[in-house]
Order: sequence, then C-alpha cells, then structure tokens
Amino acid sequence: MKRLYYIDNIRVILTILVIVHHTAIAYGAGGGWYYVDSNTDDITSTVLTLFTAINQAYFMGFFFLISGYFTPASYDKKGAAAFLKDRLIRLGIPLLLYISFIGPTLIYFLQYKEKLSYIDFYIHKIFKLEIINWGPMWFVETLIYFVIFYTIYRKITREKAENKAFPSHKYILLSAVGIGWAAFFIRMFYPVGTDILGMQLGYFPSYIFLFIVGLMAKRFNWLDHLSKQHTRLWFKVSIISIILLPVVLIAGGALKGNTDVFMGGMSFQSLAYALWEPFVAFGIIMTVIIFFKNHVNKNSTVLQMMSDSAYTAFIVHPPIVVFMSIIMSRFHIAPFVKFLAVSVAGTIICFLISSFIIKLPYIRKVL
Repeated sequence: MKRLYYIDNIRVILTILVIVHHTAIAYGAGGGWYYVDSNTDDITSTVLTLFTAINQAYFMGFFFLISGYFTPASYDKKGAAAFLKDRLIRLGIPLLLYISFIGPTLIYFLQYKEKLSYIDFYIHKIFKLEIINWGPMWFVETLIYFVIFYTIYRKITREKAENKAFPSHKYILLSAVGIGWAAFFIRMFYPVGTDILGMQLGYFPSYIFLFIVGLMAKRFNWLDHLSKQHTRLWFKVSIISIILLPVVLIAGGALKGNTDVFMGGMSFQSLAYALWEPFVAFGIIMTVIIFFKNHVNKNSTVLQMMSDSAYTAFIVHPPIVVFMSIIMSRFHIAPFVKFLAVSVAGTIICFLISSFIIKLPYIRKVL
C-alpha cells in the first residue's frame, strides 16, 4: 500500500497538540494534570481553557479516526490471530509500562516523596491498587477494546472493499446532532471529568463514531472522495461554532463561576456544550485532511523521524512536561510565556528522546 505521508504528518501534529494541551492545563487551563503551576492569572487561564476546549472537541477523536483507517488493512494482511497479537503487543506492553512504572513514579515524586520510600509507596499504593494511574494512556487502553470488538465483528461478518460516495451534508448534520445528544445523555450520569478506568465516557460517542468513520473511510475510499467542496461548508460551521463558544459560556453563567453545569446533568448548558463539540470537530478534521493531503503529503528526514517517534513521544511526554514545568516555576515570568517555553522545548525534547528510545534493541517491535 502506498505510504500516505500526509496522514503520518497529521499524526505528528496531533501528538504535538497533546503535549501542548497538557502543558496548557499546567498553566491554568481547565482539566486534570499531574502538576499545575501555582503562578497563573485569570487571562491566561481563560485563553488556555478556550484553547483546550477547542482541542478536546476534535483532536482525540481525530486520533481514533486515523487508528480506524489503518485497522482494516492490517487485519486483512495478518488475519485475526496475528492482527490481535500484534495490536496487544504494540498497545498492551506500553500500557502496562505506563500504569506500572511511568505514571506511578511521576505521582510518587510529586505527592509521596516526603512521606514514603519508593518501595513502600509501591507496596502500599500500587500493589494494593489504591492508585491506578492511566494518564494519557486511556487512549491506548480504549484502542485495545476497539480492536477486540473489531476482530469479533470481522469474524462474524464478511466485508467487501467497494466505493461509496462520501456522506452528504444531511448525513453529516444528523451525525453531529446524534453525537451531541448521545454525549448529553451519557453526561447526565458521567459528567465530564468523571472517568471509569481512566476513560471519560462523556466523550465516547464522538470517539466511537470517528473510529467507525475511519474504518468506513478505508473500505469506501472516502479520502479519495473528500474534496474542498465537502469541507468548505463544515469549516465555516466549525469557525462559527468556535466564535459562539464565549457567547454560550457567558450566557450559561461561566463568568460567575457556574461552569459545572456545562460538564453534565439536565441543563441547557450541558446540552449546548455536548452539541457544540461535533460541530467544531467535523469541519476541522475534514479541513486538516484536505490541507495536508494537498500541501503536506511529503516526507523528509525530520518528518520521518517525528513520524517514527510520535507514538513514543505520546507515551513519555508526561514526565518531561512535568519536569520542565517544575523547572520553569523557579522563574518569575508571565505564565503564558512559561506555557510557550515549555510547549516548544517540551515538544522538541519529547521527540528527540523518543527518537533514541525507538533505536534500542527490541523496542521497535513494540513502539
């Protein structure tokens, strides 16, 4: 199969966005993260929260779409047993490494270093499952579930490669509304910020849908059918939705500290936020695909290194971002400047370290 460099490059950009997203939380954006700098301000927090809200609407769903796109060909090439074995190795081993070592070690040095020895921490907190930290690896965990369900699906059905027209604006609209309502319903019981085994179920209607879209995009050659005509309208919808976000927040009482009602429950704020996300996501995703396909469908030494290292950078970025944030806390400079410094330097260091890690013996078979 011809190498789709533009998808590799999109994956690199999304990985960078993950690093920057978590750095933003460290400097005042809404969300959970290991370390938050105590020196922030309202303007920085507001700007970074808007930034992370827009990211959250599309970037992890975009990852699932790309994962779904490459799944059928891998299954077809290897067969069910070999496919599942390969996925469990490439996903399961890094996941176990993170929840057994990287995540716990990070938590130990941030919260327990002065209270317990490292061994006692493991005995009393980790081995007894008092602390189970999934970190960003909830994404990898979720992919394991998705590929298991896909393998079962393929075992009980027969797929045929064929061409099928890209969905009409009507179907895209109905999909966006359906995802929004599904998220709204789930968030009545599991508000944003509430997780089960690291997974925030309130975002999963979009994740599941986009993974399936990735599968269908491969089978029906939708990337070949996608054009600027498809994306123009939905990009405008995304931009209008983004512009309307501050209006919705103000109308919903966010300036008065009334933000929890947006996260879930039976409220118009929760419904508005749930519906807002897919209308932002669809236009951005389609536009990015078209732009990269037409303008960034190329390779270079640097791009190849970053593409090869992206998965590893995703795994190792938390301790690097936290370490750099702690170093920056010693400097009395504006929080937004710190955010920019850690974002740029952290991204470079993550990819450089990852490029060395994947060269270690046997590591390439996993990462």
